[in-house]
Amino acid sequence: MKIPPRAPNFLHRNLRIAAVLTTLVTAGAGFFLFGQDPSGFPDGYDAMQAAPKSHKVIYENRFVRVLEVTMPPAGETIPMHHHRWPSFFLSWDTGGRSPHIRYRRPDGSARDNPSRNQPVHPGSWSVQWMEPESMHAIEVVENPQGPKAPQVPSDLRIEIKCRI
Repeated sequence: MKIPPRAPNFLHRNLRIAAVLTTLVTAGAGFFLFGQDPSGFPDGYDAMQAAPKSHKVIYENRFVRVLEVTMPPAGETIPMHHHRWPSFFLSWDTGGRSPHIRYRRPDGSARDNPSRNQPVHPGSWSVQWMEPESMHAIEVVENPQGPKAPQVPSDLRIEIKCRI
């Protein structure tokens, strides 16, 4: 029995559709299940509630929340807060000396991120994937860049909402 010429194309197309749907369902289930344990995300400590001077919502719907994030001057600390959803962190990178910060945890431990010199360049977007972050505070030890110039965009944190 001879298979009509369009049957293989039809079969391949259906297999591709099935593969795409399987990938979407798997990824969707991962986002749905991601961060289900709310113990690291207590009420009242969402970044918007606990650190409103450094976190400002510029867009939100039921799928995403976009935060404008600003680094305070040296000597100040962003209060204890959390980010319950995975996110993309976007910043405009022009090189130069990076801020020296201490990432503080509720148990009193700290991770020091010293300043680094990077070659100065015209500027490009730097994108970083961020897992949900449980309770933390950020102490700004040194901020050599100071306040950003008006023409330089603020940092953005694009949170991908998922069920908690």
